Amino acid sequence: MCAGPDGQKTLEADQLATFAFYVKNIQCRFVVTQLGKFAEVSVTHRDSGKRVCTIPYMSTIAALGDYVVAGKGEIQRLIDRVGAEKVLAVLRAG
Repeated sequence: MCAGPDGQKTLEADQLATFAFYVKNIQCRFVVTQLGKFAEVSVTHRDSGKRVCTIPYMSTIAALGDYVVAGKGEIQRLIDRVGAEKVLAVLRAG
């Protein structure tokens, strides 16, 4: 289950992987999910259920199908783009 686009309702999703990622020395737990067979793969914050980012198909291919490696790479790209403080603030607001 993960949060819907409005942040309230829940959606059934396939869980592909789980992993922990440290943001500024704080452990955050994530789940890699997919809503349907042909839907995009997303990284979801485990505690809040919020979708953090999507994993492009090419990133999954580059990671040789390893969703953990692809998910961590996408989170790192997000941190590089918006900053660790902002990512943590959004996750804590969950």
